[in-house]
This record gives sequence, structure tokens and C-alpha cells, in this order.
Amino acid sequence: MTDNTVREWLQASKSKGMSLGLSRVNAALEALGRPDKEMDCIHVAGSNGKGSTCAQLVAGLIRAGYHVGLFSSPHLISIEERVRVDGKAISKDDFDAALQQIRDLDCELTFFEITYLTSLIACRDAGVSIMVLETGLGGRLDATRSAEVVACLVTSISLEHSDILGDTIEKVAREKAAIWRPGIPMLIRDPGNARVRNAMRDEAISARFYSPEPSTFMDEAGDLAEMLCSMIGYSFIRRPISWPARMQYIPGEQNYLLEAAHNPSGMRRAIPEIATILPERWSLLLGTSPQQDMDAFLAPIYELMRAVPPVEVITTEPQNGRYPGVENPLNGVKHIEKPDAALDSFSEESDLIVVIGSLYLCGNILSHLGLNADIVY
Repeated sequence: MTDNTVREWLQASKSKGMSLGLSRVNAALEALGRPDKEMDCIHVAGSNGKGSTCAQLVAGLIRAGYHVGLFSSPHLISIEERVRVDGKAISKDDFDAALQQIRDLDCELTFFEITYLTSLIACRDAGVSIMVLETGLGGRLDATRSAEVVACLVTSISLEHSDILGDTIEKVAREKAAIWRPGIPMLIRDPGNARVRNAMRDEAISARFYSPEPSTFMDEAGDLAEMLCSMIGYSFIRRPISWPARMQYIPGEQNYLLEAAHNPSGMRRAIPEIATILPERWSLLLGTSPQQDMDAFLAPIYELMRAVPPVEVITTEPQNGRYPGVENPLNGVKHIEKPDAALDSFSEESDLIVVIGSLYLCGNILSHLGLNADIVY
């Protein structure tokens, strides 16, 4: 079978859609000889900040001398980014070699399950000693819940995917906390609400809760990563890192700031941080997928625009995401469907173009700028 055919098989698996559950992936793991058991796996869930926390874990562990793998989703530019070894996406050849092993199982698997299994095979074959696994959606029934792990971590929680995870934040929190395994150390970012905390304790009876001091996204992620490693006895060397699309500053003839806040709570957290570094002359490129509460999502943006009016605003529609982009999310401003065309349409001179509202949008822009999505540590 050619590499192209393997990729076509992977692409065709998208037609199966999303199907939560562990039976298929558990059977596949057994058939593959349980590659997860050949690495120390760390499982991370949450609504906001789980990608940043995974990146901090990877960077701090690499600096301490470990050989570290990472499975994360979605990818920003290329699918190989879903599988990183020591912070860098694996090669197409290595991805395809692992993918072929999944294909040879002749199992019915979803796109997410296939990429997750591919990551375990590729990272095991690369000699990884610690494997960081980011959940895709929820926790209890996410494919990543199938791995044998040495530790679990849950970042901040918000009401999201309520059609799947539940229509209250307590129900969502339960689903996230259900990545807990008996006897396995677990750290949870305290939700700051007794009812939510109790719901999480019902699922994770031995979990430790951590209440962070006010800080930036990346600093809080670093705190969580460092504390978890201390709990399980891993060395961890902390320094600032750059995680693509999370307050990512890109200097050049035109400066850019990419922020992937994609729900109301993420936006409320990101906008004050952006406000502290915003120049007088700035422009805004906004794109988003459908929101359960669009008014709540946009409110922090409107507050920022009133406080520091941008010289130019364009909206666009993120491409290649799970859901279609929203047309005209801001009334009365220029809307250009394709993100690359939108970025090239800015005509007013500004010291910074802020790109915000969607991880997929940030990926579209990184690709257009010819940049990669490696972790810089």
C-alpha cells in the first residue's frame, strides 16, 4: 500500500464522524501490543489551557533530560503536529509508517482514534520515555482514556459541548474529572465553585485541587505542570516557552499576535492579557466557529475595542475546522471569508495585528505566513 493510499484511508475515516467510547480503541491497543504501557503516559483534560499545560510539561521534562512525546489536537498546519517528539512534529515518513500499522489492523476506527493510536506507535518507536496525552473532547469516553497512565491533570473548566458533555458546568466537570484512575495521582485546577468541585470529587476521589494565583495563561499552565511533576517525582526545569497560537507574538515588518481563545471563558481570560501589551495603533482579525453564547464570547472583544479602538477590523471564517466558520460575527465591519485573503486586505498601518477567536484561524494564519507549529523552549 502506498503512503498516499494510507493517507486516503485516514482521510476517509472522517466520514465516520465523532463517536465517543472506548471499546474500539481498547481492542486496537491490545492488537498493537499495548504501546502505551512501554511509556510513562500523562493524561491532560480541561476546557481551557490543556494544550498550554501539555506544552509546559513537554518543555520542562525535555530540559530535565527526558525523551518526551506529545499527542495533541487539532493540528494547526500539518497533521504530523498531532505527534511530537521532543517538541517537534514527527516526519511524514514516520507518521505514515505508524499509520500503516493501524491500517493493517483492519478495524473500524474514527479519525481521532487513528491519530491517537498513530501517536502511541510513533512515539514508542522513537524511544520516548514519557508520553503526554491531551484529550480531544470531554474525558470519560475520549479515546485517550484508554491509555495506562502514571498521572492525570485537569485544567480550567467551562460550559462547552453541552450537547455531548452535559448542559450544566457540573456535568461537564464530571466528564473531565472522569479521566481519573484508581491509585493514580491526579491534579485538578480548582474550579472556584463548591458545587463544581464536589462534582469532580465524586469522579476523582483522591485528586488534589490547586488554586492558582492570578497570572497569565502560560504561567498558570507552567504552575500546573511543575506541580504535577513534583507529585510524581519527575525532574522539571521551568523556563518561558512559546506555544503556537497561545499569546504567540510574531515580530517582523508587520507584527502579529495570535491567540486561540475559542469560548467565552477563554476570551475573558485572554483579552485582559492582550490589553496589557496592546500598542496605540493596532488592528483586529477575528474569526470563530459557532458559539453557544455568541454575545458572551464577543463581550470582551467589544470592551477592548471601546477601551483602545483599533485602526482597522476585519472578520473572517476559520477553515478546516470541526464546524464551519461564522459569517459576519461582528456587525458593520468588513468580512472576508478566507483568512489568508483577509490578512492580506489590511490597508491601515498598525504596529500589531491581533488574530483571535479560533485555533483553526491561528493555524490558517501560521500556514499563510509560512511558519511551523513547533514548541519553542
